[in-house]
Amino acid sequence: MVLVKRGFCRWKCIFLMFLLWAAFFTTAVARIPSNASYVGSETCADCHDDISVSFNYNVHRISIKSSDGANDIYCESCHGPGSEHIKDGDPNLIYSFNRDYKPNEKSPCLDCHRGYPEGYAMGEHHPETDNGCLDCHKIHSDNQRLLKTDEQTLCLGCHKEKMGEFRMPSHHPVLEGLMSCTDCHSMHGKKSVQFSGMDNREKCLGCHSDKQGPFIYEHDPVNEDCLICHKPHGSVADNLLTQAEPFVCLSCHPAHFHTLITGYDGEFEAPLHPDRGGLSTKTGFKSAMLTKCTECHSEIHGSDLPSQSISGQGGALTR
Repeated sequence: MVLVKRGFCRWKCIFLMFLLWAAFFTTAVARIPSNASYVGSETCADCHDDISVSFNYNVHRISIKSSDGANDIYCESCHGPGSEHIKDGDPNLIYSFNRDYKPNEKSPCLDCHRGYPEGYAMGEHHPETDNGCLDCHKIHSDNQRLLKTDEQTLCLGCHKEKMGEFRMPSHHPVLEGLMSCTDCHSMHGKKSVQFSGMDNREKCLGCHSDKQGPFIYEHDPVNEDCLICHKPHGSVADNLLTQAEPFVCLSCHPAHFHTLITGYDGEFEAPLHPDRGGLSTKTGFKSAMLTKCTECHSEIHGSDLPSQSISGQGGALTR
């Protein structure tokens, strides 16, 4: 019985693989007959007059001549030759972007738009897309960049979690219209890099140049990645921090020596820094947890001026 089940599963897998192969093959076959020829865009306008009128103001209305130089075929440069299609009006004999695009095929848009890597434009960068370029673009419109709607509505319509982050107390002013998603992101860019061909730090410093340095006294995470401490879309904490102070600092740095002695009232000698001494109170630990580190370490991104205390070798980022 076990052998029968195993054999059945094996043949079932082979059958499913055959179906997948057949589906790929059938979708890759062009719908336009091989004997079809160009008829010119004026012929297309006889039936599609509404599209023809609106297309006059479209950036894609480029006159492309056929091989004999006689016909203006800017419609057929995207939809393919239409002679067989117009004979009986069969929509299956002309390429339709809405109907015929398949994710495992090359989009006809890439015949002209070769500036972007084919794999990314076909959905690898936006893996949730179903209709390729048409998920975001309306080809026959006269909208800016042929987008279906304004950029903010289009992006946040899919990335709803970012909509929530932009409504947090500290956020980049995208909903206010002072920024757009493409100020930071490249929609057709590399899959592994979220920004416009740059790393996180480089893109952030394009606007926040005062944090760039180089500084004599540097904060190491600043030179590595801004996202170690900041959430770029929005955060409950001030200044787009991943956590409120002092907890964001304490995730890397231990607490100061005077905050570790809880419940002690009076002078003491710090074990690690006996030269420092100090004064502790019974509520010192509570005060430390309710105090921002940047109240003392104000130049947290970097500084050229030495700190007043000498124990940190001048690099405590206090001024």
